[in-house]
Amino acid sequence: MPHPTPPGRPDAGRTRVLAALVGASAAIGLLALLDPTTLRPGAWTAVFLAVLGAAALTALALLTVGRDWSDAVLGLLVCCLMGLVLLSVLANQSRAGGMLNVVLLLPNAVYAAVYLSRAASRAAMVTLTACTGAAMGAITSDPLQWLTLVALPLLAFLGTTEVVLRLRHRLGSALEALHRQTVTDPLTGLLNRRALQDRVAATAGGTPGTTTVAVLDIDRFKTVNDTLGHAAGDELLRRFAAGLAAETRDEDVVVRLGGEEFLVLSTTPADRAGAYAETLRVRAAEWMADWSATVSIGVVTLAGPPPDGLVGAELEAAVQAADACLYAAKRGGRDRVVLAEWPRERPAGADAVRAGVSG
Repeated sequence: MPHPTPPGRPDAGRTRVLAALVGASAAIGLLALLDPTTLRPGAWTAVFLAVLGAAALTALALLTVGRDWSDAVLGLLVCCLMGLVLLSVLANQSRAGGMLNVVLLLPNAVYAAVYLSRAASRAAMVTLTACTGAAMGAITSDPLQWLTLVALPLLAFLGTTEVVLRLRHRLGSALEALHRQTVTDPLTGLLNRRALQDRVAATAGGTPGTTTVAVLDIDRFKTVNDTLGHAAGDELLRRFAAGLAAETRDEDVVVRLGGEEFLVLSTTPADRAGAYAETLRVRAAEWMADWSATVSIGVVTLAGPPPDGLVGAELEAAVQAADACLYAAKRGGRDRVVLAEWPRERPAGADAVRAGVSG
């Protein structure tokens, strides 16, 4: 039984942040070109100018496209941006200026730690290490001094990046746990109404969805509560929920709507929906045999073979129609299944189902 995906997935925002980093780096490089004493003359200046032009075009492309690129693409751009920093060190005439430029490696590594996958972040850290070593090699030829110059910034850069990675992991775990709590019923462990709303919203775009909707209600549950106590009632709900979760398929969605009412969103086709619901009814009596309890089920199944199933507002209306079937089962004597087909024509589908049930 799938749980809704928690929110917070990266979007085009991280692409815009990288575009800002690339653009800022290009702007800093252009400022350096204004001072003739900054860069080494000749080929170094020409190469540096060409790379700056490519960086500016890349920043413009990232902003123009306005989409979320994959971690691999963004990670490659981060590594290229670090290469631009290394080039600025190699092309710098001043040792002090070159060492100062090394600091520009840090924002790129932090970006990777905040926005990219752990693997892409590690690749960025490896690139940062290589660029730092190469940059310091251009500044000094003394091995001991090189080691000192490399160790100090690496300790700061890698330490900062690792802290950001760990904080991001902890924050992500906390948000995932919080989201799970908001969509999970604490008594039964099933999804709740909030999760159902998420499901309806998720299918609004036409994602392959539900073909059978079943609303289940435990018969005379109030009697169990009144005669045996709320503890017994809670245990009955837990037993029923566990059985329902075990009996349904992995791709089905099982929801506790509230009280003793439950919902199953299933991909069971129309020609097997009745038998599927009847199996649930019979098995429910076995799960609740200690209380001699039964269940009534209202089912709405999609007529025809549409590729997208019940989606969006149509799915929400089908749940309401299945609820009407449930109450028809209650009026018919309980411990039974009432099934209706959901017509593909909208917007009269829900009304047509209700009319069929009442008729």
